Amino acid sequence: MTTLTRQEARAAVRLELPFPPSTNNLFANAGKRRIKTAAYSAWLDLASIGIKDSHRLNLGPYSLHICLRRPDKRRRDLGNLEKAVSDLLVANGVIQDDSLSQRITLQWDDDLPAECVVIVQEAQEAMAA
Repeated sequence: MTTLTRQEARAAVRLELPFPPSTNNLFANAGKRRIKTAAYSAWLDLASIGIKDSHRLNLGPYSLHICLRRPDKRRRDLGNLEKAVSDLLVANGVIQDDSLSQRITLQWDDDLPAECVVIVQEAQEAMAA
């Protein structure tokens, strides 16, 4: 993993999270409303436990890096795992709004120390190239 400078580290957050639910399993229809599923609510509660006050940077434009360890051999759509993480970051004040994302990277890594490792950094112009 890339080493951050001291200034970048102040504007970066690293989180170890449980494996996020797929976008397909976040909400259920209840009449004309959409409500969070029980599994999604449970994941949000569990994932929020590890977010400390020091992580609540309320970042504006940001870059999001999500690395996941495959829980099993099933085929999974990597892109469907980002939404729950982004919503968690907004709900816990790590970022202001997920519409401010400038870059999102997702990857599999079977040697991770956790099911999901997330790094959120202030967006930097140098990263746009």
